Amino acid sequence: MSISAQQIASVLGTQKDLGRKVRSHHDLESIVASGLPRTALDRVIGRLESATNGSLSELKFKVVPRATYQRSDRLSLQPSETVERLARLYTMALEAFEDNEAAAQFMMTEHPELENRTPFVTGLTELGGRMVEEVIARGMHGLPA
Repeated sequence: MSISAQQIASVLGTQKDLGRKVRSHHDLESIVASGLPRTALDRVIGRLESATNGSLSELKFKVVPRATYQRSDRLSLQPSETVERLARLYTMALEAFEDNEAAAQFMMTEHPELENRTPFVTGLTELGGRMVEEVIARGMHGLPA
């Protein structure tokens, strides 16, 4: 499954939010390396809120400590990479389910192939993100675990 940089960028924010137009994965990598705006994290969490009965605002503090979030408008490299990864996983789920709410529900529901963790929590690490990508790909192709 090929997800474009533009699809991921649209989850992270507008051209104005990101500071430049995203035409390629190189552009996206450059923006992530220089630090995503804090609003990118807010936008990703906002996409996932439709899958729950309550606010997910506390989830952002799994990505970046509360004090860091409150004092800085830009994220450092590691949280920026995590936010991009979560946006990519959500975008992949959106491609698979073709529905915003279903993609958000997938991201926030425990999955047996992820040791009953949610794709969101699993995707907080690079290796976990790869595991989530595999689950999505197998689901799209009807392959067993």
